[in-house]
Amino acid sequence: MEKTILLVDDEPAILSILSRMLERFGFDTLYTSDGSEALQIMEREEIHVVMVDLRMPGMDGVTLCRELKTQHPAVCVFALSAFVDAYTEAELLEAGFAGWLGKPFDMNAIAAICGRAFSMLESPA
Repeated sequence: MEKTILLVDDEPAILSILSRMLERFGFDTLYTSDGSEALQIMEREEIHVVMVDLRMPGMDGVTLCRELKTQHPAVCVFALSAFVDAYTEAELLEAGFAGWLGKPFDMNAIAAICGRAFSMLESPA
């Protein structure tokens, strides 16, 4: 399984930092600042892990997560946002998020979460 992560955030600097850091941990990355484009990328590419900002113009992260889980039920979607606390755990779970981290984020924690997600996908229980 290719270890490609799709990053979705409306801040170009965040996308650049996340992409570079995840690539240092051995992951491939694709990224976009638009939820609709993220759905298009998912149709073209084999992606199993997605990192999503919650507050973006147009399609927000919760709506994007719901769409991703409807169209690609096996995908692991994680929220990376300064606004994680604006949602209850129940709301995030209901939307389909596998987990979430607040900004500012710890790159080691993000890499560990991605690694665990790929491990679970490669050897489902």
